[in-house]
Formats: sequence, C-alpha cells, structure tokens
Amino acid sequence: MMSVSVSGYQKTIQQIIDENSSGTAQRDLDGLGKDDFLNLLVTKLRYQDPLNPTDDTEFIGQMAQFSALEQMQNLNASFNATKAYSLIGKSVVADVINSSTKEIERVSGDVTSVSYSNGKYYLIVNGTEISIDDIVEVSEGIYASQGNLSQFTNLIGCLVNGIAYNPEDGAMIKVTGTVKSLQKGVYEDYAVLDGVSAEIAGLNTTVKTTDTEYVINKLTTACRYGEEIDIIIKDSNTDKRVPVTARIAKLDVAENGRITAVLNDVHVPLESITNITKPAAESTAADDAEKASGQEGDSDGN
Repeated sequence: MMSVSVSGYQKTIQQIIDENSSGTAQRDLDGLGKDDFLNLLVTKLRYQDPLNPTDDTEFIGQMAQFSALEQMQNLNASFNATKAYSLIGKSVVADVINSSTKEIERVSGDVTSVSYSNGKYYLIVNGTEISIDDIVEVSEGIYASQGNLSQFTNLIGCLVNGIAYNPEDGAMIKVTGTVKSLQKGVYEDYAVLDGVSAEIAGLNTTVKTTDTEYVINKLTTACRYGEEIDIIIKDSNTDKRVPVTARIAKLDVAENGRITAVLNDVHVPLESITNITKPAAESTAADDAEKASGQEGDSDGN
C-alpha cells in the first residue's frame, strides 16, 4: 500500500504568524484584532492534517473565543468613545511622537472637540489630533462647565433641527443637518452639523462689497478646496440674517443670482436641538436635510 506523508500539511499557529509577518515591513503590534484572529483560525483549518482534522469540540471552542474577542472589542470601542467625549473641556498634557523627527514632544492645552478616524478616537488640542493613549495628565480646563457632553453622544449620526443665531441682534434661523460631533464652548455647548441646506446672503468679512461675482468666486474657491469660510445665511421668509462659519459641500447659483449651498461643520447650541431622528441609510445628509426642512415648512404653512 502506498503511504502518504501528511507532515507537510500540519502547521502551528506560530509558524503561520511567522509566515504572515515575514513579508510585512511595519506592523501595528498593539495586539491581534478580531480579523487577525479569524484569519489565523481559517489558515489553521486550511493547513490541518487531512487524516487528523480539528476536533469539533476544539473548533467550537475557538469560535467561542472569537465571539468573545469580538464582544470585548465592541465594548472597548464604546468605552473609548465615552472616555473621549468626557474629556472635552478638560485641560490635558500628552506625549506625542513627531512624525518628522520621531522624537517625543509634549503637547498641552484644552480639549475642544473629538474626531474619529480609522477606528480610533482623537482629542483636538490646539488644532492638533492627539490619541487618547498619549494622554499623561488631565485637569480642569477653562472650558469646564456643569454640562457633560458624554450624555449627548447618542445624538451623533442623528438628523436634527437646531438654531443658528446672531448674538448681536438676536436673529435666529432654523437649520437642519446630521450631527457629526459635539464641541464644548465657554458659555454653551454645540452640536456640529453636516448637510445643512441654506441660502447665502454674502460673506461675513471686514471687506463689505455688493460685487456678486467677487462673492461667488470666494464661495466657489472655498467649496473646491474644502476651506472653512465665514458667511451670512438668511431666511427668505423672514429676511433674517445670521453669520456662520462652515465648509461648503455643494454650491448652486441660480440665474436670478440666488445662492444656495449645502454646508458642513455648522455649529448650533445643544439646547436649541429639536426633532431628533435617525436618517435613512440610503439617503445622503443633504437629501435628509432638505426633506426635513420641507416637511416643517409645510406644517408651518398649515
């Protein structure tokens, strides 16, 4: 009888790890994630001894470990989100690695907002993104107040109505958008909205001009390069005007000169938020904003 050697099929987990890491120049060694764990499990099954396959009990146990790992990572992500938003308004000190010199630099300041990128939460300190893991000291900052932003984190991703207002004359305009983040201020806290449909009355600058072409050129440039710009939005029904700082996601100029836009990064006070709803998954923030605005306009007209 012809004998079959199966020793070449059997590989240990360590051998699989060595093979997968040999072709990688740099790898994040903070720990294996659930995708890495699943890849190792699948690779182990692929190279198992066909005459002595993995026992069902062992396989079920490994799947149970994978499920437990996934739940732990989900819990850890939720905890990191709560921890990040609870630091808004705090004064922090962090040791960060300079990407150019590779040296450790100390950064300090008040946390003004939180951003989320590549599965991690970052604190915004003096306009710089800082990983939570780099924080070495936390204290009360000048923005600390009685409010706790962590209790409003469930608003992120929701479609809401809010109020943009002019503190000089008290003018208020209702806006609708999707909450992207929360930000603490000196006197009040804000929700940062994306997908806000608004009519633009002009630029909010020291240069006062009625040159429509000049205004349109400034708006078009800001839209093209994603730059933050100070503008004045208006309500055509009441002719109220309010200055806002935003980024223009979409710009439209009608033949009659009417300028409308979809704005991102619009700040509205948390206390002004009403009509909180989850946007439809298949629709864009701009479509949802226009729909919500239209529905309220109909109800106001009735």
